[in-house]
Amino acid sequence: MKNIREDKGYTYGISSSILPLKENCILVIGTEVGAEFTNPSLKEIYFEIKRLREEPVSENELDLVRNYLLGELLRSFDGAFSIADSITSLFEYNDLDYDFFDKTIHTIKTISAEQLMNLANSYLREDDLIECVAGNVKPN
Repeated sequence: MKNIREDKGYTYGISSSILPLKENCILVIGTEVGAEFTNPSLKEIYFEIKRLREEPVSENELDLVRNYLLGELLRSFDGAFSIADSITSLFEYNDLDYDFFDKTIHTIKTISAEQLMNLANSYLREDDLIECVAGNVKPN
């Protein structure tokens, strides 16, 4: 976000999320940009993905993301319906126990920058990614 929003000014907001499925997951990176910024934004997104594979995340950034993820996890237990949704998700994936959430908290708190780089090298390869762009795109 810092690069594409704050430094380059291509968009007001850019976000990413992971949609877990039973045997796979989907990484979604989304933003809204003007047509003239589509290709430069895609270039910068791939640049940031490459950085995840090649440069360790700083401890400050890692702490920021840890706090965000722990807050989101806590939010997923805010109220009866949210709790029910969280518990229901355990049944959707047959191999998850009730300690899944404890393990998730432990992983968030203890994962290292090196482990993140290893995961990025395993799962964030450009050849495996699919782009979906909607709207007017100006050619390079």
